Amino acid sequence: MDSGGLMEELIERMRPFVSEDAAEVTDGVRRDRFWSYPLEALREALVNAFAHRDWTRIEDVEVVRYANRLEIKSPGALPNSMTVEKMLAGQRSARNPLIVEVLRNYGYVDARGIGVRTKIVPLLKQFTGMPPDLEPTEGYFLVRMHRGGIAGE
Repeated sequence: MDSGGLMEELIERMRPFVSEDAAEVTDGVRRDRFWSYPLEALREALVNAFAHRDWTRIEDVEVVRYANRLEIKSPGALPNSMTVEKMLAGQRSARNPLIVEVLRNYGYVDARGIGVRTKIVPLLKQFTGMPPDLEPTEGYFLVRMHRGGIAGE
C-alpha cells in the first residue's frame, strides 16, 4: 500500500508542531523523537474528524495547537442522537458509511466505530494522565488533547 496518502501527509506536516527531537544523541548518531500526543490517538482523531464530519457544512476540519493542548474540530453536530456518553459506552453511528467504507478499503479504519473508546481515550490517559475533552455542540464536535511529551518514537 502506498504510504503517501492524505492522512500521512497531514501527520507529516503536523510533525514539527506535535513532536520534537531529543536534546541528546543516542546510538552515537541519531536523536530520538518525542511526541506531545500519542501518535495513534492523534491519527484516530484526525481520521474520525474527516470520516464523520457533516459534509453539508462549508466549514473545514480544524486542527489547532496551543502551548498546552491540541484541538481537532469536526464540522457538524453528532449524528443520530449520538452523545459522548453513548460513544464511550460503545454505541456506534456512522454519519457517512460510504466514506468510512472507502477509508476502510485504504486501511485507515477498521470500520468498527469504537476508536474514541478503545484508542483515543485510553491512549491519552496513559500518555498524559488525562483523558481528552470531548465537546459536542450543534455546530461541531471537538476533541481536545492535553499535551504530554514523555514517549519517544
